[in-house]
Amino acid sequence: MLNPLPSAQWNYETAAHLLNRAGFGGTPEEIEAVRRAGLEQAVAQLLNPPKQLEEIGNSDEPWDVAHDLHLRRMEKRRLKKEPNGRAMLREARREERDEIGDLRYWWLRRMRDTRAPLLEKMTLFWHGHFATSAQKVRNAYWMAQQNHTLRRYALENFRTLLKAISRDPAMMVYLDVARSRRGHPNENWAREVMELFTLGIGNYSEEDIRESARAFTGYRLDLRNQEFAYLRFQNDGGEKNFMGRHGNFSGDDILDLIVAQPACPEFIARKLCRFLVEDEPTPRMVQTVANMLRGFDFELRPVLSSVLTSADFYSERARRSQIKSPVQFLVQSCKLLETELPGRRAANVALRQLGQMPLAPPSVNGWDGGKSWITTSTLLFRYNLTNYLINGTEGESDLAPGLERAPLDLSEIIPADLREEPEALIAQLARRLYQASLGEKQTQTFLTYLKTRGSDRSDATMRRLIHLMMSTPQYQLT
Repeated sequence: MLNPLPSAQWNYETAAHLLNRAGFGGTPEEIEAVRRAGLEQAVAQLLNPPKQLEEIGNSDEPWDVAHDLHLRRMEKRRLKKEPNGRAMLREARREERDEIGDLRYWWLRRMRDTRAPLLEKMTLFWHGHFATSAQKVRNAYWMAQQNHTLRRYALENFRTLLKAISRDPAMMVYLDVARSRRGHPNENWAREVMELFTLGIGNYSEEDIRESARAFTGYRLDLRNQEFAYLRFQNDGGEKNFMGRHGNFSGDDILDLIVAQPACPEFIARKLCRFLVEDEPTPRMVQTVANMLRGFDFELRPVLSSVLTSADFYSERARRSQIKSPVQFLVQSCKLLETELPGRRAANVALRQLGQMPLAPPSVNGWDGGKSWITTSTLLFRYNLTNYLINGTEGESDLAPGLERAPLDLSEIIPADLREEPEALIAQLARRLYQASLGEKQTQTFLTYLKTRGSDRSDATMRRLIHLMMSTPQYQLT
């Protein structure tokens, strides 16, 4: 398994597949540049992107200000006692939600415009893996710091990332680590770190949960500087029995013991294969990737390099086999159409209706993905969203009533001379939207549409053609 792709099979379609799975797609020009670079160089560039500004925004952005959460809480308590306090409290909470919305939109823009697509794609992967919701955390600064942590370690070492997440303020609030103390350990983090983040059900015992929870007592948040703090006097320093081992284990010791379990590399390998390769990876592929994780001591770059250069990754079984997630659908559609994202409100409406709100996963399980992305209502809304992206508020979209959006500028997508050559026009649009040639039956469908328009080759006709092509089952796949 994971034998390198033969050089003869590296072409426009395989280059497009790499950008789709290891990023958010690309324009024909971007795909062609990747093809010319060659497979090994293209993957190396994805794994070692140019240095970007890694700070979370700037001082003008609300989530970049280290809010004194203690003062905020005291202010809320004071408001509750004021005559008009409830209304003021609602306004304070609305402001908090607005900050989360700003952060979400900032991340979407970054996905749309990044020069490091694999870094952003893996940040999204780890967000779904270490699922944390702002609906409970209710602090944009902490959610932003977690996003920054996921990005910092997204291509690095899984064990290092796991330890960083155990000290992450948003995760500590979400799974109640900060409430755990000696004599009263909270077991939420201890359970989920094994069940959902590292091992999977059946690879630990209830005693392992209880004993490991004791090791994380004393983990606290310093509300003055918004950072992790360790209170030794609140930590249970007694001997613990965990995974058949005995000792005065710290939280980091527990995580080292978890990662050393045979089930851990297999668990992570399966999730990586499902995300990058196919929804139902073969046991042989999972075991191969697990062996590599173990062999490289959980360093992610060499493992990802082997996956992304392998013939298995580019096989007919893997290509165009996954349903685009809502985030992938939105961001990739904007890239392919070479247009800006919808405004913040419209983007939020779209992602909520489609079933994937970044920073607000439905549970600690994250999103199910796969076929769950498509229902009768979400498929209809995908059509509605593409109509909005193409026709703006001149179309019949109810995506964001009252929010103006201009129709798509066709100058970069459909040169004027192509409008009188239907077959060449459809072939070029297929190369952009599907990154593949169309079969005769599909081509005939779109040719028939153009024939019904007679000699009309107006922008409206061209936009309708693009919308028809983006409303096909083929467009929903990546």
